[in-house]
Amino acid sequence: MLHNRGITGGQIESRVLIRAASAVDQNTEITPAAILLEGDRIIQVGSPEAVGEVSGARLVDASNEIVLPGLVNSHAHLDLSGPGPMVYGGDFEQWLEAVLEIRWSSTEADIVDAVMRGAELSLAGGTVLVGDISGMPHEPQFRTLRDTPLGGVSFQEFFGLGDFQADAIESMQKTLTDLGETEGKLVCGLTPHAPYTCGSELIQAAVGYGVPVAIHVSESPEEIEFLASGTGSFRKLSEHLKAWNDGVVIPGSHPVDFTTEQVKGADGLPASRIQMVHLNYIDPRHLDVLAESGVTPVYCPRASAYFGHPVSGEHPYRAMLERGIPVALGTDSLLCLDTPDRISILDEMRLLHDRDGTSPQVLMKMATENGANSLGFGGRGLFEFKPENRIAGIIRVGAETRTPSIHDVLKGDASPSWILKPNQWDQGDSSSGEGQNPGWCSLVEGA
Repeated sequence: MLHNRGITGGQIESRVLIRAASAVDQNTEITPAAILLEGDRIIQVGSPEAVGEVSGARLVDASNEIVLPGLVNSHAHLDLSGPGPMVYGGDFEQWLEAVLEIRWSSTEADIVDAVMRGAELSLAGGTVLVGDISGMPHEPQFRTLRDTPLGGVSFQEFFGLGDFQADAIESMQKTLTDLGETEGKLVCGLTPHAPYTCGSELIQAAVGYGVPVAIHVSESPEEIEFLASGTGSFRKLSEHLKAWNDGVVIPGSHPVDFTTEQVKGADGLPASRIQMVHLNYIDPRHLDVLAESGVTPVYCPRASAYFGHPVSGEHPYRAMLERGIPVALGTDSLLCLDTPDRISILDEMRLLHDRDGTSPQVLMKMATENGANSLGFGGRGLFEFKPENRIAGIIRVGAETRTPSIHDVLKGDASPSWILKPNQWDQGDSSSGEGQNPGWCSLVEGA
């Protein structure tokens, strides 16, 4: 088992009784609620009357707050957390050049500091697991994130079109050899960046390794134009970055069709662990394509709104959910966010609840189990308030009302705080094979 060592330095008290205005997960809402814990294992959950008094248990009074399981941020760029939020002036090429300048001018120390800041802001947002995109040079990002309390997947990002794919595949193989932890708190995944920056051989190689994969797909109209005809601003960008070469093949198809074709039949990799991120622009027929492929779409609501996507109409996440497609939630980078003090999926949930009226239970599933499944941490009961489950974290959130409901919390802007916070573990303490749950968290002192 992993050492049960909390970041506060103390051991979890043997029994803790939480009393809250409500306890909400993807399946249930208990109002008012009581949760009895032994360590991080749930012993009993129900109404305060049903759970009753527990002799010798430490009482955590959250009677004016909602308690939720820790959240899953399925798509983040923590190594872009250094500058903080950045104003978008409406010119994507100009914005991208600014981001490239951040990457090109960053020293290894800058990268480490940015990932550390991103991890701290993620914890401030109630995050337990993260799907983090690790840009070049990969190792500082992976090692830094591994030493934080966050779990999840560190997706190593690669680019390669045409004749440049062979070098990218060789680099990918070396990275997996150097960093390829496939068990434990943080595992190594791959990101062939997008269908407009990666050819078919590179994408097929990535999914062939059997590790979690994330691909940015159909984020913008410019991407659709480039894949259809090889023209437009992304062609100019490819030439500017010296990525264009005589071996580039333009597929002449929609990004969703092209990408799903490349990821079919990946040996040893469940399709649910292939993330297709953004999907701002799809045709109605792509609902069947996505459902049949089994991949996990990841929607980043605030990032899409930041860039003005989709240009017309609504994002198709609700149609995907109605079709039974398990959409997860991400934040993208801090550059796109309006909360400089936190990187939180709770704020993505708030946008969708306010704008679209999406129900709390649907949002909770998007914010926990759907994302956990895509990262390889699903099916363990880590995000459900059920007896015998080992919970992956518990956060508390208040609102302006005296006895808030989950709707009040979703209408508000209060930051979450921890009752049970993820542990900072040594990577080599133990594996996390199927059926095993590590000691996920420690009671926060003063909770």
